[in-house]
Amino acid sequence: MGEYQKSIDTCHAATAADTTGSHAREIEQQLQRCATAMYQANAGASEAEILERAQRDPEVLGILQDPVMQQILGQMKEDPSAVQDHLRNPMVREKIQKLVNAGIIRMGTR
Repeated sequence: MGEYQKSIDTCHAATAADTTGSHAREIEQQLQRCATAMYQANAGASEAEILERAQRDPEVLGILQDPVMQQILGQMKEDPSAVQDHLRNPMVREKIQKLVNAGIIRMGTR
């Protein structure tokens, strides 16, 4: 249904609930399917399409409108090595991952 982030969040919740690890393989497979579908959807999308999708996702929109995250994203744009410092904070790391998943931040090789 195109709600990849919700699916990924559900898989993480399932991992936390699976205290015995008896469903770990199944959960990991679902995470892989989500990641593959998400990246395929974002790969062919234009920047305008990605931004349009982001504006329909209240969580992504909230992250983008957060003044602290705006400052962090600005620092990352000016100095890509700054991302390592910011990823040490679990809350910031989670927000950055959500932006990556939404296609707002594109990770790649040069």
